Amino acid sequence: MKKAAARAAVHRFISRLLEGQDDFDDNASLAQLGLDKADIEDLIFHLEDEFGLTAFTAEEDRMLKTARTASDLSRFLLEISRH
Repeated sequence: MKKAAARAAVHRFISRLLEGQDDFDDNASLAQLGLDKADIEDLIFHLEDEFGLTAFTAEEDRMLKTARTASDLSRFLLEISRH
């Protein structure tokens, strides 16, 4: 998976959750954008489905605890695509 594809997918899903707002920076805080833990979990599952990826439960749990930005989510996708 290419970094640009991961970034585009993350932005697309976040924008959908934000009802079309797409002018956020990769390093913007997910919490400041208004996303909560359930939104982030939903995002992770949608992104895995879109790319046909499966993360181990421990990886998903770690991501839920540590994801702070859109960039974090993109890195997670790149990580699990290497399995």
